[in-house]
Amino acid sequence: MTRYAIGLGSNLGDRIAHMRAAVDGLAAQGPVVVSSLYETAPVGGPEQGPYLNAVVTLETELGAHALLDELHGIETNQKRERKERWGARTLDLDILTVGGLAISEADLQIPHPRAAEREFVLRPLVDVWPDAIVSEGMTAGDALEDCDEQGVDRLANDWVEDSVGWTGRFFVGVQMLWFVGIAVALAWDGTLPDGSVDVIRVVGAGLAALGAALAFISSRRLGPALTAVPEPTDEGLLIDTGPYRMVRHPIYGGVTLFILGTSMILDSTTGALLSVGLFPFFYIKSEYEERLLRIRYPGYRAYREIVTRRFIPFVF
Repeated sequence: MTRYAIGLGSNLGDRIAHMRAAVDGLAAQGPVVVSSLYETAPVGGPEQGPYLNAVVTLETELGAHALLDELHGIETNQKRERKERWGARTLDLDILTVGGLAISEADLQIPHPRAAEREFVLRPLVDVWPDAIVSEGMTAGDALEDCDEQGVDRLANDWVEDSVGWTGRFFVGVQMLWFVGIAVALAWDGTLPDGSVDVIRVVGAGLAALGAALAFISSRRLGPALTAVPEPTDEGLLIDTGPYRMVRHPIYGGVTLFILGTSMILDSTTGALLSVGLFPFFYIKSEYEERLLRIRYPGYRAYREIVTRRFIPFVF
């Protein structure tokens, strides 16, 4: 049995589906170990969208040339077209390195001649085979230490199976408990307005109205993409209109403003403190959600660069 490291990349069509199909095709040839999933800004070539990248180690009895033929077959099954060098592609599979083997031929060079220079190769390769030789006398781990940052972000550890994991449900559970805690706080130390003019309550009413409007309009704008869990739905689209032109998570911002404003109206200090605490919670939740959105939508990376506010338009 020979151990190979194979680089996977996709930036065209349903990227994650192409990557999963590649893993399935490789697994048919022998035992595989799969790295984390990364997103990478394109390197060289014409203007194109970001790549999803990963590395798979494969143990097989196939020789290098026979394996290369198998890789080309998997690419063809995913409708890979070779129109221009370094152009966009549905799937790109490369043999990066082989245990104890070096090949230098016209159609195959092992280790891959640019493996030691590319962060999108080295980072996932280190996940599964840090001692792999990527150039003469240099391991993947050593090469990564010397490699400059090239816009590579880890998106997911477990990505091969298309399923909703426990993380999203955990966030929803914590959020519900938080809301219950705020409701208890409002009932415990809140008081109804007595009709007199109070600056804090007036400001609170404004915040509550603004938050309710922001959350409602944003929810309507999402349509079928609206879901209780942070994982995106298969039917959803990348929404960048309405409030989403100014802020990436307006529902979270709107809900927080509404609860904070209500706490101010009821003069509940505990409720106000718990409301403000929603901001760091929603920040952590949105970080998880955005990694999944970047997997689902190739345009989300560029959208994040344009829309820099996270929760509240013009503020935060």
